[in-house]
Amino acid sequence: MKKQDVLIMVGLMLLLLFWGQIDQHFIKPTFFPDHGTPTEVEQTPAEAPTQPMPADTDAVPQLLPPETEEEVIAPIDTSDAAPTLVEDISPVEPGEVRILDLERIVVEFNSLGGAIGRITLNDFAEENQSDSPPIVLDFESAPALALRGIAELTPSYPFEISELPDGMGVRFSRETSLGLQFQREIRVQDDYLFHVRDTFINLNSQALSLPAFRIHTGRMEPVPGGTSAYGTFPISIDTLMPGGNVKRWGRDINNRWFRNSPPGLFERSLETPVDWVAVKNRFFVQSLRPRTTDSQDTWMFAEIGEDREMQSLRAALQFPAQNLAPNATVEREFFLYVGPQNIARLTALGHHQNLIMELGWRPIRFFAGLMMIGLTAIYGVFGNYGVAIMLLTVIVRVAFWPLTHKGTESMRRMQEIGPLMKELNEKYKDDAQKRQQAMMQLYKEHKVNPLGGCLPMIVQIPVFIGLFYLLRSAVELRHASFLWISDLSEPERLIEFGFTIPLVGWSSLNLLPIFMAGTMFLQQKLTPMPSSGDEKQQQVHATMMKVMPVMMLVLLYDFAAGLALYWSTQNVLMIIQQALYRRRKARQEAQAGAVKK
Repeated sequence: MKKQDVLIMVGLMLLLLFWGQIDQHFIKPTFFPDHGTPTEVEQTPAEAPTQPMPADTDAVPQLLPPETEEEVIAPIDTSDAAPTLVEDISPVEPGEVRILDLERIVVEFNSLGGAIGRITLNDFAEENQSDSPPIVLDFESAPALALRGIAELTPSYPFEISELPDGMGVRFSRETSLGLQFQREIRVQDDYLFHVRDTFINLNSQALSLPAFRIHTGRMEPVPGGTSAYGTFPISIDTLMPGGNVKRWGRDINNRWFRNSPPGLFERSLETPVDWVAVKNRFFVQSLRPRTTDSQDTWMFAEIGEDREMQSLRAALQFPAQNLAPNATVEREFFLYVGPQNIARLTALGHHQNLIMELGWRPIRFFAGLMMIGLTAIYGVFGNYGVAIMLLTVIVRVAFWPLTHKGTESMRRMQEIGPLMKELNEKYKDDAQKRQQAMMQLYKEHKVNPLGGCLPMIVQIPVFIGLFYLLRSAVELRHASFLWISDLSEPERLIEFGFTIPLVGWSSLNLLPIFMAGTMFLQQKLTPMPSSGDEKQQQVHATMMKVMPVMMLVLLYDFAAGLALYWSTQNVLMIIQQALYRRRKARQEAQAGAVKK
């Protein structure tokens, strides 16, 4: 390895290490500037026949004369506008609550707005304590499946509520003062999946103009007690665009649109039809998908706290206005998933919703999926994800052993022909072309692949990256303990320093990354060094091998403990393999010496 190659690698490592600061202070201000401070718009209350209406969001259905043609509503173009400050519209009083208590979830349906007010996830503790209550997703201030845009059908109005005959959901109904009857059926279809059917019925003898309306998700907050993983955002929104591509809006939401906004609730329209919209934190997600993809617009709502930090996100799909003929009926169906980011469950939802989990590009997603299947299977036997990670590492090592063994043998042969390569370098030091030809002939005669020594590292990288992506959002590893580690999805944080070490940003003691770096250094000491006959290049290579453990320590120190556990186990297995290889080689040399005597 040439000196300039080493400098390039070190430069890339430093770029990766300090990318967060570079991105924040140079890339974002230059290429993703703020759109200015969001401006407040005047709120004009709409008329309501029975009680005050929320601020300027709901249109009143209009009776049309018989000859009126269906009106075409143009989409609202706000693509270049800044986020708009809006009034937070919360229910004015508590409604009638019906509770559906199932094995995995407890759902609280509220008669106000005919929506979901709260969901308890029984399988997931709020805090990493044995007596912790389960996580509660509270939507009271912004109900999930709330309908906005049509007067008298918003969360400020009471609906009649009744249970479904099979006990797996509820039915809501309300008739407006202008003869529009609304019926909604919400049924729990499969653990965390809700099937929603909305029916609009025109009870009049003349046509009725149904305004454009929006269906909202509930508010999503950052996961309780956790931190955002490297490369992710505490809360974010994804959408599936036409053509099957997932658009992730996390950077725009967290770094452009709502960054440094004053306290309040802000909205922004994407003016983009989508197949589904998902609001998520690190481990949990709400995904809203209409059966028919005729949504006209997608809206995002960000709640900014007094400290100017984002407290919550929610989203909505807007559907176009249309006319209802006398006694006509219109139905719309939705699917709402509220639950963990789990590969198997999201894949079962179809429509590319498995891509809600950010597992990298397709080949890496493949390895991440295999890793999750393996982890889950081993966990089912041993009941501990730390043990599962270690055993999975052993399985990976066994599976790739032929390649790693071949790489080790290639490095050994490179060492053996080192003196011959040195002679060629001296012989053809003034003729690079002949030297290269002679080298290739030497490799061929001794059956040496000069790149074979890279195989052990190459086979580790896809699995390592796959596990890295998996650990960022796999809810299975949340609060999973192992030995002294209380949560494999978070850094160890054995001892809090009370201060932050400059440059590296360490604020606590993490033992496993230190052990990982130590075993990596020992493993490299035991690994045969490739020989090119060039002493300077060998020195540079040796220096690089000493620097790499330090670089990996700095890079992975504050990553998930499960990742350091995997890499440490990998290093220990490599050390054992190299020790066995050296012992066997020494025995063979001793036997060869005895034969000569």
